[in-house]
Amino acid sequence: MKIDYFGQSLNTKFNPQSSFLINIILFLTVVLIIIAITSIYVSNEHTIYWWDFVGYQNAANNLTNLFRASTQRAIDDIFGSLSQQKNYLITLPLIPFLYTFGNHRIVYILSLNLIYLLPFSLLIGAIATKLIPVHSRWVFWSTVAIALLIPMSWSPSLRGYPDIGATLPILLGILFYLKNIRLTSWWQIPIIGFCLGISIVLRRHFAYSAIAFLAAVSCQTMINFLITFKSGKNSWERLLESAIKISLISLTSFLTISIFAWDFIQSSLTENYRTLYAAWSLSIPDIFWRYGCFYGLITLLLVAIGFSLGTLRKFLIASTTIFLLLFGIFSVAEWLILLRYGNIHYSLHFTPIIVLGLTSFIWISIHTFRGKTRLIIFSITGIYLIVNLLFGLTPIGKFNNPLRPIFASNFSPLIRSDYDEVLRLTQYLGNLAPNRELVYVAASSNQFNANIIRNANRIINPENWSNLRAISKPHIDTRDTYPLPELLEAQYVVIAHPFQKVLLTDEQVLKPGQQDLVKFVYDAFYQNLPISQDFQKLPEEFVLDGGVTVSFYQRIRPTSIATAVQTLSAMQKQVPQRPGRQLDWMSLNQSPYITYNYSAVTQVSGDAYNLMTNPADVTKQTSKYFLYLGDLSSTVKITGKLDFLDKECNGLSVRFSILDEEGNLLDTTAKNYFPGVASDFIFSLAGKNPVYLLLENLSIESDKLTDKCGWIINDLVVDN
Repeated sequence: MKIDYFGQSLNTKFNPQSSFLINIILFLTVVLIIIAITSIYVSNEHTIYWWDFVGYQNAANNLTNLFRASTQRAIDDIFGSLSQQKNYLITLPLIPFLYTFGNHRIVYILSLNLIYLLPFSLLIGAIATKLIPVHSRWVFWSTVAIALLIPMSWSPSLRGYPDIGATLPILLGILFYLKNIRLTSWWQIPIIGFCLGISIVLRRHFAYSAIAFLAAVSCQTMINFLITFKSGKNSWERLLESAIKISLISLTSFLTISIFAWDFIQSSLTENYRTLYAAWSLSIPDIFWRYGCFYGLITLLLVAIGFSLGTLRKFLIASTTIFLLLFGIFSVAEWLILLRYGNIHYSLHFTPIIVLGLTSFIWISIHTFRGKTRLIIFSITGIYLIVNLLFGLTPIGKFNNPLRPIFASNFSPLIRSDYDEVLRLTQYLGNLAPNRELVYVAASSNQFNANIIRNANRIINPENWSNLRAISKPHIDTRDTYPLPELLEAQYVVIAHPFQKVLLTDEQVLKPGQQDLVKFVYDAFYQNLPISQDFQKLPEEFVLDGGVTVSFYQRIRPTSIATAVQTLSAMQKQVPQRPGRQLDWMSLNQSPYITYNYSAVTQVSGDAYNLMTNPADVTKQTSKYFLYLGDLSSTVKITGKLDFLDKECNGLSVRFSILDEEGNLLDTTAKNYFPGVASDFIFSLAGKNPVYLLLENLSIESDKLTDKCGWIINDLVVDN
């Protein structure tokens, strides 16, 4: 076959020194491109970041400050975070950058892209050489270039997500597997298992990539078995051997997770994450359209052509193609059919396959076409990819048009035209609540929420930003709790009109109708429900983008127990399905969280709870209340054990009462307890149609219940 000039140029041989120099030049070019694009992008942003866009940046900044103050404290914090859903490990490689150049947004994003995006593109390039069996150097670097031309390679990290770092171990695992899909080298098994496990440790949702990987390997093993079953004498032995190796990979992955994040394994066995995160699960048509628009419909078409033609023409390496397609199919089944989560960082489960499909299209075109035809295809494809990148990452792409979805969704630099107004609003709240009074924000949208206020305060008061206690819990009905304790503690309530909720078109997206509890608080003040009568409206108002008017309400008196119960009853009627993390008991007139990791209410078994008052929580009130909202019958038996946290307490009286939904008393009983005296107790109550059970502790010397009467009730059980 005659080789044209382009093919001859690709076949040009270089001596080792020239080859090394070319690779270095190309590598440095990629580094400079990443630095340039990142710097231009971040320097054009003018916003106050919120939620996931800034969560890991704040964690990295806090960790950097800890390292500056005390290395041991920082290390302790890292180990302490391993039990949490989001830990600090993925931010650890960023710390030297932040430590050296300062806790700035541009430093954070640059470090993300240099430490994670750069190897991400290089690893996909290495995988491409296992897929396309020609000109490995140019396949590698062309794939790197294509990876950097895909907007979704950039968008998650430019928005502040570090999740691309957890993609790297998955890509390494794929690369090590493709080196020898028979896994005949013993070292492949522990390394692949470790890669899968550490990816999950870094970011929990990569458990689904690990599952897709193992499922793809298992299916490929079965395909090979079926192909060789009739002709191979040792087919069953090889199948058993492969099954053992896959099991050992899974075991290694499990052991890796166990070492670093045993609490995650325990919680995954006890928590129903599908229920907790149901609010993020979009409809199947919405999620398919959303992901299609992420990349651009033409991009998906080119990917399909690349894999299809490459397979039909037997141009791609068959074993690699089968694995990648299986991995992609299982990922689609997980993310677009089962989970259906639409936030942009989840696209990282697909971006490597998209890049490899585009690379396949480019190289099958080189292999198939000649002369002007190839030049036209290259020109059109190149122009499309460049325009696609511009539409995806710059304001050029911020327009609506029926043809807009053929290009990637727009994730241009974030700009708030009301930036100064939000800072003024935050400064006003800081002056309004200088002593850490609780500020409840009844708004939870991408435009306005409590997290925006807190991060605005980081800009205004970087040293004392935490003094402004602005919260908007709950944010999600299926994940959170009833907001009654927070409302009862709040000294100020912030209302934004019209009601601020997450929209289906937002970047940080939720399924519609998942913020009814936030809407309840908004409605309570706009409809003058009884709890709103405990507040007075302040004259100041702020107007944000889109005509959003923000008003403020100040508490003028404590909310009575009857009003609290009526409010809870109204919440339950408006949101009949109990929120995902709402327990049977709730604390009423103290902060629901006593310390960083100890709650006022903890569930110790199916129906047993521990309740605790904060011994350092000095309040003006002389009683503490807990409310039981589980099912009650006409006769109720209560058992538990009371322990005093301070033996200097003069004693207290424990009272249980059953109430109807309006807070009316049906029956009550009380008993006195003293430090050092056996404190097992049994209470019995009876009443017609009880709805709530109230626990109240009263000081025997009512004016002396301060910091010396902290207590804990262990194994509290309500038996119907």
